[in-house]
Amino acid sequence: MNRAEWNELSLYAASHPFALVFAELVRRMGPLVRVPGIGCVVNDPELAREVLMEAETFDKTGPGSMGAVYAQVMGPYTLLALGGEEHRRLRAMLADLFSNAYIDRIQDEVLGPPLEHLRSSLEAGETVDLVRFMRLLTGRMTCYLLGVGVPADREEETYDELYELGTRLASGITLTTTSLSPAAQARSKGLHDRLTAYVADAYEHSAARSDSVVARLKAAGLSLEQVRGVAGSLILTGTETTTTAVPRLVAILCDTGQFAALRSRRELLGAAIDEGLRCTVPSPVTVRSVARDCEVRGHSFRAGERVVIFTYNVLKDGAHFPHPRHFSPDRAYDPKLRRLWFGAGSRFCLGYGIAMREMRAVLGVLLSAGDLEVRRRSRARGVLIPAYSRLEIRVRP
Repeated sequence: MNRAEWNELSLYAASHPFALVFAELVRRMGPLVRVPGIGCVVNDPELAREVLMEAETFDKTGPGSMGAVYAQVMGPYTLLALGGEEHRRLRAMLADLFSNAYIDRIQDEVLGPPLEHLRSSLEAGETVDLVRFMRLLTGRMTCYLLGVGVPADREEETYDELYELGTRLASGITLTTTSLSPAAQARSKGLHDRLTAYVADAYEHSAARSDSVVARLKAAGLSLEQVRGVAGSLILTGTETTTTAVPRLVAILCDTGQFAALRSRRELLGAAIDEGLRCTVPSPVTVRSVARDCEVRGHSFRAGERVVIFTYNVLKDGAHFPHPRHFSPDRAYDPKLRRLWFGAGSRFCLGYGIAMREMRAVLGVLLSAGDLEVRRRSRARGVLIPAYSRLEIRVRP
């Protein structure tokens, strides 16, 4: 096991030591394993894809699913819990706000200034904590998309607060969580209310720009509570996933010595991001509920069963991804399995385009600044998504 592989494994060990042991054990037990108290654990990539594609049969909102758990906190109109026609209608309302054309228009205004500051800091020989930088950058982008106004003198504090609240909210959900107790539900609702306080202000005072999520949903007739549910899920998924993924990918590039190689072969940037996301698995688990009896790839599922797609195991499958822990930007992918970490079918990640643009933009600046090295790192504990709590980088002298 090389340094990069060891550091990635240690992130999982720091955040979920028992889940890591469970994942490594159950992965060796076959493509589908029924585990009492957890459900049907899916470890095979092709089986996982077909389950994700059958959104009506494998419901994201049924009993035992993560959507049902989050609905206890955010209400039934969270994107994580909506299903069927309501889900399709909501995605249609917001689709153009996540399109490349829209992102093109806002890239210079939203991402440009922080990225220029990052570039100048590195070129001046300064050490930068990439974790904190990503928290601020992703918070800035998320607030802009929502149409949330942030006081100029409290930008950093606001973005930090959003990230911390989202992390605390997400960390209350574990692999075995199928429902929240009244006390846990009350705590989580309190966090959600604080997380979406700025959303309420934008909605009630019509402060949001017309080309924003809050304004678009309000104009469509959604109530404040419905908008808070949608916005809360976007903050939760949008801020944490990208924020954790970029530092981990940069660490892998530096630990494997491939950062310098990528600087001379920029055409591999997209492939390096894809392979980095496969290695890091920003969302290690996805949960569904079986709506009706069915059979998929020779495996029988019964109505009411809980299906746990162990994305961590799916993307470590050696038959489909040879030497799965090894970071290989030139890895050849089966087209059907490419970007499986973003989902598949009608539930494919709505924010895929903006996440990729943000990651490309940050890595583009880092590659232009010079040959980087990691000066110091620390691992986050008690978080849902394995992450660095600090990753200090600088250009090699």
